Amino acid sequence: MAVSVTDTITAAQYNGVQSRINTILGAGSGANGYGQAMASGQVVVGNTITAAQFDALRTDLNKANNHQSGANAGVGDIAAGQVIGADTSGAATTEGFNDYDTATSTIETNRYNIDGGNATVEAGITAARTTTWNGTISHIFTVGFTDANARRYFFNSGGEIRFSAALSGQSGAKSNDWSTMLSNMGTITMNYTSTSASGTGTDTVIGNDELTGTYQTIFTRTGSGVYAENDYNIAARYEGTGGKTLRFRIQFRDDDAGDQQAVTDTGTDGVGSAGPAVDESVNGNLSSTIQQLRATGVNVQVATPAYTNATALA
Repeated sequence: MAVSVTDTITAAQYNGVQSRINTILGAGSGANGYGQAMASGQVVVGNTITAAQFDALRTDLNKANNHQSGANAGVGDIAAGQVIGADTSGAATTEGFNDYDTATSTIETNRYNIDGGNATVEAGITAARTTTWNGTISHIFTVGFTDANARRYFFNSGGEIRFSAALSGQSGAKSNDWSTMLSNMGTITMNYTSTSASGTGTDTVIGNDELTGTYQTIFTRTGSGVYAENDYNIAARYEGTGGKTLRFRIQFRDDDAGDQQAVTDTGTDGVGSAGPAVDESVNGNLSSTIQQLRATGVNVQVATPAYTNATALA
């Protein structure tokens, strides 16, 4: 909470700001918390707040702001002996208590942001198939965290699970449509509260925070033309103690029942007639690729989960 000129800055006010940054950078709860060790702590009510305590608070603000934007928070270094004002300390205009309060508000607003220099895209797991298929095949895998808090920290700090798929070396109209469909959807990303594609498809506002113990469809991409019945879809749920494990089910559903093929009429009218419906199998090299984006910077680093295939395109 901001203070006014001539106000005395109390331990309670310092503790209020420290508690707010601890909610974001520290353990927090629910949708808040990166799970990092804190430099600052609470001040005993009635005690004088020291320069060292403000330095510790500034360290935590800088860590969180650097993680989010790649730059320090807009607060100066308070020296021993300075009188800390509402908006200035001595001649410095970035060392007032309100600067700390404002910097904390910015960090709260940007709590899910992650600067590109503080994250790493890493391999998760893959599945591949080279035999022809028809009907539905699935890639089912789990993402196992050490506990529910580790799962929270991963997504709260800007972590993502990323999905992509490809079909190459194929031939025939149906297989070509599958190849185009998978290519055009691009990379699908699930973050803390949504799932979206870099290409085309049906996004959702379902992310880690919205998952339950029952599968929910988080993304769908359909085929085109006479193959519009076909689709690629991702469903997700949690399982295990406290929901520490995520389970994803990717389905490649070849629901096209077959289409009639034109045949040349050998009669005298010269009009072509339609033959029986033909339901082609899908051929080519099919792959399903999972990656993750994880906070790995010097300011915030979270543990990587373990990926395990349950069904690999079967």
